Amino acid sequence: MTKHIGILGGTFDPVHNGHISCADYVQRQCGLDIVRLMPCHLPPHRATPGVSAEQRAAMVQLAIAGYPKLALERLELDKQSPSYTFDSLQLLHQREPDSRFYFIIGMDSLCYFRQWKNWPLILKLAHLLVCERPGYQATDGDAPFLLQQYGVTDIGALQQSAVGGILLLNNPLSAICATDIRCQLQHNRAASSALDPAVLNYIQLQQLYQA
Repeated sequence: MTKHIGILGGTFDPVHNGHISCADYVQRQCGLDIVRLMPCHLPPHRATPGVSAEQRAAMVQLAIAGYPKLALERLELDKQSPSYTFDSLQLLHQREPDSRFYFIIGMDSLCYFRQWKNWPLILKLAHLLVCERPGYQATDGDAPFLLQQYGVTDIGALQQSAVGGILLLNNPLSAICATDIRCQLQHNRAASSALDPAVLNYIQLQQLYQA
């Protein structure tokens, strides 16, 4: 039986409530069997001192503990080179050839999607599920061209083919930003409203994101 698997990539540095609410919304709205959060390799120029790939993965595991249809995807964790979506989707297909993959991005990413490495081949490996982002519209950048070529209007139309469709979602907007959270933590300001309590406790115990 074909499994329908959502993939939400990101640095998750740290994972926050915006990530989890997005993944949960997509899973429920699109009826996916599971949504996996896939932390990417963090390039050196973006690394936050003292926060390892394993620590980011541990935070994801804590954040999804109460969501049985969310999971951690470890595929990119041990890579020592930049993580490209095309490469990861190829590996996922090799590992799970009978599954269909739905790659979750934001409208901000769709607006420059044609700058991604091998973007046409990404659409030969997966569908795109596009979440709304504050400040970005479907009329911006690459979005009009891509939606004209690949856009569908609902999940039923998307699932009529195995790959190659783009569906816009009407998710609740979130203004939570990991950069702001890191800044708050570095200056000992409250960030608890944006983090799962277990994640915040882990950050404090591990003494992460300290100035």
